[in-house]
Amino acid sequence: MYCKSYQNLRNPFTNLRVYHNQPPRNHKLPCSSHGLPLHPHGHNNRHHIVSGEMDISSTSAFDVSMTSEPATDPADISFVPLSSPSTSTTGSSASLSGPHRRWKERKWMVNESKLMELFRKCTICGVVMCDLNQNIKTFASRIQITWKCNNGHTGEWESCPNTRGMAENNLLSAAATLFTGATYTDIADWAGLLNLQLPQKSAFYTIQSSYLIPVISEAYKKQESIIKARLICQTLDGESVHVCGDGRSDSPGHSCKYTTYSFMDDSTNQIVVTQAKNSVAMEPIGFKKGLDKLLDEGINVKVVTTDRHPSIRKMMREDYPDIAHQFDPWHVAKGIKKKLVMASNRKHCKDLAPWVRSVSNHMWWSCSSSKGDEKVQLLRRWTSILHHICDCYHADLSSDEQRKKKWLPQDSPAYKALYEVVLNTRLLKDLEQMALFKHTGMSKQVRGHALKFYQCLHFTLVKT
Repeated sequence: MYCKSYQNLRNPFTNLRVYHNQPPRNHKLPCSSHGLPLHPHGHNNRHHIVSGEMDISSTSAFDVSMTSEPATDPADISFVPLSSPSTSTTGSSASLSGPHRRWKERKWMVNESKLMELFRKCTICGVVMCDLNQNIKTFASRIQITWKCNNGHTGEWESCPNTRGMAENNLLSAAATLFTGATYTDIADWAGLLNLQLPQKSAFYTIQSSYLIPVISEAYKKQESIIKARLICQTLDGESVHVCGDGRSDSPGHSCKYTTYSFMDDSTNQIVVTQAKNSVAMEPIGFKKGLDKLLDEGINVKVVTTDRHPSIRKMMREDYPDIAHQFDPWHVAKGIKKKLVMASNRKHCKDLAPWVRSVSNHMWWSCSSSKGDEKVQLLRRWTSILHHICDCYHADLSSDEQRKKKWLPQDSPAYKALYEVVLNTRLLKDLEQMALFKHTGMSKQVRGHALKFYQCLHFTLVKT
């Protein structure tokens, strides 16, 4: 799946026609005797005027009028007032045809009283009709009105098309909820305040499992096959593939139940493969299965970038000795910063605090300026911070280059604490695996954006 594939959700309904016209075989939605989905509360009764409506005339103090332009807020620079409180267009979406009509067609919210004004007279002879001549049935967001005038003329009107026993607006409302990262609870509370008719919870999840999830799964598999085909062609051309891996758990800490591990192509920032596992050692298992899947497809993976997970380090060293294993410098710099903050809180080490961020940035610069194979130069650049921080000899500096922080004497406790962190044996050894300057930043951006569509405490395990 493309890293930027979430942007394709601007038009998410384009794939719905696959299952809207041809649903999964041997699967039927609960339908009434009229061939329409059953409403949990059974709306197949005659029309009754809705009672309990709010008396707006008594709430003039809280009137929020939409008949005039809203006042401009000078403090909000992003606010652009409308040039007119209403819009008027000469075009109409009624001329749309084909599969895109269902979701591109414009829609409005209409009050029940205003809607019934259209059925006061017979559309054929113009005779006035009463409520007894009308029969109203509602099926969530769809309303069906049938009438018979005193002269015997009959007619029927529906608020939206009815395809294969389901109102199209019921499908679109459920799809709009899922494809925008909302939950049924969110949309139900919003609709409840407006008394807007939407599918009930059971109908919503039936539509989701029968139509929406299969569409998402098919689109993902199709995009995944396209990306893998490109990587296979790249391998056949003699080019190597560099990937970075990152895992995400459904909840923080050791209480997590599921973990997804994804690999991203470093050159195109495309998600290549994703594995979901539920196990004690979830991240290493997801890593191994994902990498094996790429290798089994014939993809020539030469470099893998991850964090410094101990199990993954051992796995790469023993099971994949021919693949270069690189570490994400961001994780290393983050660990260094954490150690320096702890050291600066010690007694007589307060002078180290102003240098914490500079040392962390120096680690990132040392890796980013590396040329790939200059492991020795990378080590020298990193350890040079011990000389710069105590005012080493150098040419005259300009006013912009001069440090305003207090230099650290070499015999001070703060300098000794920094010395222990910079020359840590394990850190110096890991520097050799950061010379290519590979990081998982784009993968984390994808996961951060994906939080809109699945929350940490709401996780779905997809079997592959």
